[in-house]
Amino acid sequence: MHDWPPALQQQVRTLVRQFLAGGEAWIGIASIEFLGVGGPQRTGTMRAGGRLEPLGNRPLDRAFVWVQGAEPELWADPRASSYRDLFDEFARTRLGLAGRPTTGFNIDHVFPKSAAAVDDMSHVRMLAIAAASNQAAGRTLEKAMKQRAVKAAGSKRIRHATWMTIGKATGFIGWESLPDSADANANMPLVHALFAHLAARGIPADFPDLEQRLTAHTLTRIR
Repeated sequence: MHDWPPALQQQVRTLVRQFLAGGEAWIGIASIEFLGVGGPQRTGTMRAGGRLEPLGNRPLDRAFVWVQGAEPELWADPRASSYRDLFDEFARTRLGLAGRPTTGFNIDHVFPKSAAAVDDMSHVRMLAIAAASNQAAGRTLEKAMKQRAVKAAGSKRIRHATWMTIGKATGFIGWESLPDSADANANMPLVHALFAHLAARGIPADFPDLEQRLTAHTLTRIR
């Protein structure tokens, strides 16, 4: 990650910081109402300390920019086919880049778009993610998430980042197979590799043994 454009590094650092702070790393919503805008405020669910701004002249139901503190985040409809163009505009107008990165990166949804669409999420947070990491997660973990979402869609209205999210955003490529749905212990080798990857990038868990056991269990049911 050290050789990424600084603006993209900052996007990842912001997500990591929010995640480690607890409760701030939002990655998917069912409606902008859950941000406390566009409808009656929902007590206890508004994302404090931020504001919603348009992305140029794009309609809000297609995309918007959420500014948390001073950090902009791009959010897009998971069904939008033009999400790379949306990131191109975001990169130029909000990140000070010439446009979206086209070498070594995928522009993708931090929460997988297929599962988000099945769950009827209105918007998902977008990032530039290292291509190998993004594609490895897509053909394994995120494939399993969609399969599970099809069986039980629509149960969550706000999605928060997980350790798996942080791994994907920081370049973890150890996704080799679908997570085991029956035996958490079978997921432990993957989990150990994930946490070793994060620790090597200065993102250690406070309680690694507990967090790894919980993550292995989460992988049996995440959707």
